[in-house]
Amino acid sequence: MVELVSKIQKVSLFLTEYCADAFTYFRYCGISPFQDKTRKLFYKILIEAHALEKGLSLANPRSLFGVAKIRFLMKAVERYDLSFSRLPAEKVCGIFHTYLEMHRALGVENPLLDEMAAFLDRYEKTNAISPDGGLRRLEEEAYDAFPDAARLLVSRHSNRMFAEDFLPRADVEQIVRIAQSAPSQCNRQSAKAYFFQNREDIDRLLKLQAGSAGFSGGVNNLFVITSDLAAWGGAQQRNQAYVDGALFAMNVMLACHAMEVASCPLNLAVTHKVEKSIKQVGGIGLDERLIMMIAVGRPVSRNKLKVARSPRRPLHEILVAKLAGEGGVS
Repeated sequence: MVELVSKIQKVSLFLTEYCADAFTYFRYCGISPFQDKTRKLFYKILIEAHALEKGLSLANPRSLFGVAKIRFLMKAVERYDLSFSRLPAEKVCGIFHTYLEMHRALGVENPLLDEMAAFLDRYEKTNAISPDGGLRRLEEEAYDAFPDAARLLVSRHSNRMFAEDFLPRADVEQIVRIAQSAPSQCNRQSAKAYFFQNREDIDRLLKLQAGSAGFSGGVNNLFVITSDLAAWGGAQQRNQAYVDGALFAMNVMLACHAMEVASCPLNLAVTHKVEKSIKQVGGIGLDERLIMMIAVGRPVSRNKLKVARSPRRPLHEILVAKLAGEGGVS
């Protein structure tokens, strides 16, 4: 009887914990009516702006792409409260400058471009904005102040312009071998790496991922990172598959970078139905959770490479430190 009660208690814990997860997410997610409007707009601007930034980083961006996003961003930035964080406005302005420069180089004229130029001239002067978005050059001197290990970390970037060759098996194995140094809870090592070079498989997988349309045809090497659910037990461990899997995925990208292989993480925020389809295409077990896809390969030559600037938030917005002797949180 005691054993039965114990089992019922453990099973009921799943229900209460998942209900608590659902409530917390509903209460605080970006579309919740209870979430702070400025905080919601902060993330919405960053997300929409980065879509333009990614477009600019493609090998051959189409002329006048992202018109709807541009119009949204001009209106959104106008109503955004800069006292919350200046990053969204700085990023949008930097991206707009790069967008205009690209079209000037192409000799394109359009009323939208004139509208963007007028917006920048007025908004930057009124709010003393320093643009910080668009594209960046990968200059070695920019990382000279860092020791070698730190330089590896800060010089990593997402790449969407790959050479056409296939990575040799030895390189793929070495990348995964290095990535296995990632920590995992109780050394469970639940993460797995599926690797694809078959054109048909990659096309089907990336179509299901649905976030790489602008460069998917140039991806000849693709990882799908998963985590084995059998490694976890109990309601309290419901999110650990994602933690361990994400740590491993980050190590895959750093291993690639260390071996001069470019990479681009591709999110898998998909429905259960799409997740099942991805597993069928990739021969992935139903008892694994998808973490992310990672497009990898040798980068194109440096003089042709374009990379999104993706400016980072100021440190004071990220670091919350309770330091000895300071008597508070800074």
